[in-house]
Amino acid sequence: MKNRIILISLLAIMAGFSVPAFSGNGPVDPAGKGSGIFGFGFGPGVPYYGGSGFGPAILLHYDHSIWQVGPGTISLGGQIGTSFFWHDYSHENLHYKSSWINLGLVFRAAYHYGWKVPGLDTYAGFGAGTVFSMYNDDGYPDDKNSFHAGFLPTAFFGASYFFNDLIGVNAEFGYNFAYASIGLNFRISK
Repeated sequence: MKNRIILISLLAIMAGFSVPAFSGNGPVDPAGKGSGIFGFGFGPGVPYYGGSGFGPAILLHYDHSIWQVGPGTISLGGQIGTSFFWHDYSHENLHYKSSWINLGLVFRAAYHYGWKVPGLDTYAGFGAGTVFSMYNDDGYPDDKNSFHAGFLPTAFFGASYFFNDLIGVNAEFGYNFAYASIGLNFRISK
C-alpha cells in the first residue's frame, strides 16, 4: 500500500511539471522569420534503387526561415535520411538473404504559411541532393555487393504543432526518404 501511495504521488508531481510544458502555449508563428527548426522522424521508407515492401526510414532535418513572403516565410535547410529494406527467400534447400541500405543528403526549401494559430506550422517544399544505395545478396557463390550513387529529388508537405516555444510534434508526407513520417521538432533559434 505504501508503494502505491509513493507511486501515485510521483505521478502526480510529474504530471504537475509536465502540464505547463505541454499546455498548448506555442508561438503564434513557429516558423517566423529567423526561426530555426530541427526535427527527426521515422516512417515507411522509399526504396530508391532496390527493395520492396515495407522498410523503415529515419530522417533528420533542419529548416531556417529566411525570407518573409506574404503571410508566411521561406526556409532553407537540409535533411539526411536513411531507409532499410531486406528480403529472406527460402524454398526447399535454397535460402538466401538480400538487403538494401539507402542513405541520402538533401538541401531543401519550403514555404511555411503563417496561420496565426498558436503552435501551428504548415509547409510544403522541395529538395535536391544525393542518395547512396548499398546492396548485398548472399544467394550468389561469392555474394553479390553493389553500390550506387545518384541524384535525389524530393517533394514534401507537412504540419507541426508546437506545445510551447521549444517542442512540437510533426507529420510529413511526400517523396522524401519516407512516404510519410512522424516525429518531433525543436525550435533552436529566434
